[in-house]
Amino acid sequence: MFCETNVVVRLEEGLHARPAAQVAKLAKSYAASVEIAKGARVANAKSTVQLMLLTVKEGEAIVIRANGDDAETAVDGLAALVAGAALAPAPAMPAATPPSRAAGVPADGGLRGVAASAGVALGPAFVYLPTHPEPPLFTVAPEAVEAEIAAYRDAVGQVAALLQAAIDRLDPAAPTLRSEREVLIAMQDLARDIELAKTVEQAIRGGQNAAHAVLAVGEHLAGELAATDDAYLRARAEDMRGVARRLADTLLGVAEAHLHEIAEPSVLIAADLSALDFARLPSDRLLGLVTTGGSASSHVAIIARSLGIPAVVGVAAEAETLRGARRAAIDGGAGVVHLDPDEATERAFRDRIAAAEAARRRLAAYAGIEPRTRSGKLIEVAANIGGPQDLPAALANGARGVGLFRTEFLFMRGRAVPDELTQAAIYAEVLRACAPHPVVIRTADIGGDKPLPGLGIEREDNPFLGWRGIRLCLDRHDIFKPQLRALLRAAVAGPLRIMFPMVADAGEVHAARALLRAVAAELRAEGMEAGTPQVGIMVETPAAALCAAELAPHVDFFSIGTNDLTQYVMAADRTNPRLAHLLRADHPAVLRAIAMTCEAAAAAGIPVAVCGEAAGDPALIPTLVRLGVSELSMSAPRIPEAKQRVTELD
Repeated sequence: MFCETNVVVRLEEGLHARPAAQVAKLAKSYAASVEIAKGARVANAKSTVQLMLLTVKEGEAIVIRANGDDAETAVDGLAALVAGAALAPAPAMPAATPPSRAAGVPADGGLRGVAASAGVALGPAFVYLPTHPEPPLFTVAPEAVEAEIAAYRDAVGQVAALLQAAIDRLDPAAPTLRSEREVLIAMQDLARDIELAKTVEQAIRGGQNAAHAVLAVGEHLAGELAATDDAYLRARAEDMRGVARRLADTLLGVAEAHLHEIAEPSVLIAADLSALDFARLPSDRLLGLVTTGGSASSHVAIIARSLGIPAVVGVAAEAETLRGARRAAIDGGAGVVHLDPDEATERAFRDRIAAAEAARRRLAAYAGIEPRTRSGKLIEVAANIGGPQDLPAALANGARGVGLFRTEFLFMRGRAVPDELTQAAIYAEVLRACAPHPVVIRTADIGGDKPLPGLGIEREDNPFLGWRGIRLCLDRHDIFKPQLRALLRAAVAGPLRIMFPMVADAGEVHAARALLRAVAAELRAEGMEAGTPQVGIMVETPAAALCAAELAPHVDFFSIGTNDLTQYVMAADRTNPRLAHLLRADHPAVLRAIAMTCEAAAAAGIPVAVCGEAAGDPALIPTLVRLGVSELSMSAPRIPEAKQRVTELD
């Protein structure tokens, strides 16, 4: 069976290393042969390297083709993935602006580099500049070719096992380590890449020895990546070289470098680090990181940001200069490094470190407080989550419940819609963890730009204005009813609020509530316990804001989704960087829509929350509260500062 489809890539990073690895992993799960085409260029979808070399960016159209018994399933599954259905966002990268000198740092002296991870560090220097022997090129006799190929495959297995051991050492429940885990998985996929293996084995059959072949092929593929016009893809050249180097060292029997020998908290100075090197580091002894290679897009920079470790990469310095360093002071936000700093510089850095630590302690103190304004008004501060894995960070930062549980992420992680029992168990887990605080669970906002495999959801020219959210669910009871049943069954575990997305008309609210009542009756007729949750809507369409007075009597709460509301009010696609200047939640037009919603809610006696990016903006919080918002829901790291801001309000 042959099947193909056209799809627009909606992954924030395009088909870069992490998304490419996940696409390749999914493609390998199908028996069918699968390829992805961008224009005239075609890649084997089961090869991470080939996918990266397509240089597919967000918003570009590709063709997915499959040939085999499960071709249709493969095409549907991959189309959903590249449409942005299953990848968590990668950590934000610093803007590509020239580093500037931070206040308190002396103007003279210091090395310049790329600001990779903000923060300041001062301490002993641990210099890591290992040397790698270059494998000699020799001809492999025909009778020894298969043994050489077997040695190469064994080396791949050993390196993959090392990476797996590093992955297994990470705590999967720790959100700060999620990026490190994903990077290591992507590196493991590179080591096992079928394009790399095919080309290396061809070289061995041509007479090259395995160690020389893998370095040569790795360098060739790295060169192709480095030649692209994409900074992120150019940074992946480092990963390719690192994997090839590790494979060659394994073939040569070169022992691993001992990064674990860092005996005291230190600033690590290296020419370059692979993700595997980073995974072996004792992070509790890593004050900061300096490398002569790399970029703000490198995997090491991504991991450093996820762990909150100050880092400066791309520092121009000779190896001998670095080897002689005994102490180091770095400013990761300004891209400045001082080797063996003088007393004035040390004093300036000590003062900045003390001030930063004091600020962290002050904010941490807000995690456990009840957020009330100076006049005593309670403003609930809750978390936005995509699943139970996000709860530890949310609760640690002081979330008072969940203001937005995006259930479509559960639907999009697997190859099939989760059944009623699976959903009920997940919802109940979150409710129990947050009790006695409420959990707002949004019914699946799928469709349009977020299709699911096997559901027959066609691509739309204007997906944000399309068949999505409550519109799709009311038409597809096969999706909607199991979710409503699961929600009602889970509601006995804690205070639940069900929220319907993309509402534009009161008729949609009436239809959804009628179905919810019917489902509750079904459950009770079957002898099952069903809770009685509150029911609300997400105000994200201009129609909902304009008709808030008509909608308010039929719901228990409003929650304003400022991300979509802003793009709809401003008629500006939020995926288009050229329109960023229009995508402001503080624009008068957007604020008037929020004010109308709050006025209608106050007249009906129901609360209003904000669960878009604006909720965590300290500058906008006073305005939102003044307009009548009584709950703010945001990503976990922003919660302490939001609580602080609330307590400062009159």
